[in-house]
Amino acid sequence: MKRIIVLILFLIIGVWVLFRAWRRDDFKIGIITSDNVALLSISPSRGMINLMTVAPEVELWFPEGMGWYPSSKIKKIYETEKNIDLIKKMFYYNFGFFPEKIAFFTDVNEWRGWELVKYLGVIDWLRYLIEQDSWLYKTEVLNRSMEMEKEVLDEVLPRDFADSELQSGEIKISITNATQENGLGSFVADRLNWMGFNVVAVESEGNKENCEIMVKTALDELTKKYTEMLAKIYKCSQISNAALLPNEVVMYLGQNYASMIKYNSYKK
Repeated sequence: MKRIIVLILFLIIGVWVLFRAWRRDDFKIGIITSDNVALLSISPSRGMINLMTVAPEVELWFPEGMGWYPSSKIKKIYETEKNIDLIKKMFYYNFGFFPEKIAFFTDVNEWRGWELVKYLGVIDWLRYLIEQDSWLYKTEVLNRSMEMEKEVLDEVLPRDFADSELQSGEIKISITNATQENGLGSFVADRLNWMGFNVVAVESEGNKENCEIMVKTALDELTKKYTEMLAKIYKCSQISNAALLPNEVVMYLGQNYASMIKYNSYKK
């Protein structure tokens, strides 16, 4: 009898430890195949799995001067460049989706196989196996150009692929285009909206050389986490302004940023 009680206690403790080890944030995976690419978001907190597949003929934009390439050529670009960061930037600048990991499969639907454990880790993969049937699974396919799919992207990306933490945190961000590049402010605003930020204003004024992110001196943890992420993505310095609210961010886009990503190559 004592052994049974001890075993039950160990089982309870094991389940509790397993539960505590589960991640609460989203898993974001960029999928690359020989034919196309796809975005995969697994969100335990929302109980959702979302997959967006890009048809082979749809062209995607690479920053830093590479320009536009069809989805079917992305794997060859990786094999040539051997640069995972470049592939992650491709996902971000086309979808506001910054994948934690890049997965290479023969077919997009292979993500549902055993290899998923490599990208989730054993503990969270076990959770996925246990709970997947109760999670909502939604798929989207982009068959037209990114310009023609803009309305779909504006609806689907913030709803299904945005960071869960951002959606619940309501970080308000204002963007100022301080460059000579027309449309850069709206371009960045789209990506931030798709990520889950609440973009409240887009303006153009003056000229700045460098990108700057202005925040309150004392930040809440969520705003601190995501402003540091933006500073890394956009190569921005951070400055403080005591007049701002704790969840308020002002972003100045400088000419160095526009030159770095070669924004002029985006405009067809």
